[in-house]
Amino acid sequence: MKDLLRQVFARTIADLDPTHTMQRMASTSLLRQARHHPLLVVAFGKAARSMTNALVAALPGATMRGLVVPPEPDDAPLPPFEVIAGGHPLPTGGSMRAACRAIELAQSVRTDEIAVFLVSGGGSATFELPGDPAVTLDELRTLYGELVGSGAGIVAINTVRRHLSAVKGGRLALAASAAFAQLTLIVSDTPTPWNVGAVASGCTTPELTTIDDCRSVLDRLRLWPAVPPALRSRLQLGDLLPPMARDHELVRRITVVLVQDERDSRHFARRHLAHAGVAVFDDDTTDDWPYERAASHLLARLDRLRRRHPSHPVAIVAGGELSVPLPPSPGTGGRNQQFALACARRIRGRPITVLSCGTDGIDGNSPAAGAIVDGTTMARARRRGLDVHDALRRCDAFPLLHALADTVITGPTGTNVRDLRVLVHGS
Repeated sequence: MKDLLRQVFARTIADLDPTHTMQRMASTSLLRQARHHPLLVVAFGKAARSMTNALVAALPGATMRGLVVPPEPDDAPLPPFEVIAGGHPLPTGGSMRAACRAIELAQSVRTDEIAVFLVSGGGSATFELPGDPAVTLDELRTLYGELVGSGAGIVAINTVRRHLSAVKGGRLALAASAAFAQLTLIVSDTPTPWNVGAVASGCTTPELTTIDDCRSVLDRLRLWPAVPPALRSRLQLGDLLPPMARDHELVRRITVVLVQDERDSRHFARRHLAHAGVAVFDDDTTDDWPYERAASHLLARLDRLRRRHPSHPVAIVAGGELSVPLPPSPGTGGRNQQFALACARRIRGRPITVLSCGTDGIDGNSPAAGAIVDGTTMARARRRGLDVHDALRRCDAFPLLHALADTVITGPTGTNVRDLRVLVHGS
């Protein structure tokens, strides 16, 4: 069963190649119009390179210029575009250089050009410029670290990011307002259904939250001390660079298209499991849940399904992201490995197998996409003298799971549609 789930994940990632979707879009009116104009392209996020390649393939012969911002260390040339790699999960100097260059390019757009923005998850960190030039990179990284480690959901985290940025909240689109038209293509890592324009903190779409919403998040999470002093002062005074309002005249010239989201990964995984003879059920209820609560819920539902279908394997396919509050000095791991290890404690000795992986191929600060555990994981850990409870407490799941050969390592996948979890009860 572990081998089957590895195959299911690998095939699902192959199915998620943005080239397939964007080539199907090539005949649509949106991209037909793009054939008749030169294009200014700005791509950022974990799927930046693959989306750019897909756009070029979909529009052969089109005149293009622009910038591609993939995660570090991927800075390989991609002519005719400039390439500046940015950081993730924390912004780096490359993130700030990339955002500065993108603003310069956006401001240089000609009235006959269409501005095409290729946006994917991870863009919040790989592509960032603080809303006050006095903010240092160290201050910016501290803010991001505290936001990510707070255990808050992506909606709250991005609300703060958008209001404190010089490129988010539609500000990049405002810089390119002279363009003939604007087209944003999105590979989404945000909850569905939700405002897909908020992917990468919404650099090219209207801002739907207020500065008071930002203040409320900082109040609730007690994160005011992490806000750089220059931004804290401007936030308190209401003196930040205005985002793009939902009624701004530019909104009429912006088209936003969802290329992929988490529903696609669940669809492909269900299809591959069904082809293998597994009875498959969907569960979209656990998004943003604490990882232990999600583990209890999904395993309890799996047991109920097994009782209803006792004669063959049953599986639950779930997506979204889970919350994992971090200790002061976390180890090496990520939310997927934390979830998988929490499941391992609950399924010891049982014919259950659990996969939890990030579709971007990266789980937290580890080199793994996630992990696959089964009813033997706890016994194997005990024989090796490995302490599962301590690894969970310290958020240090990777070393233990890797020692057991239970990790899934793919490297960056070129897409990012949130996490995929598959729980199977064998026959």
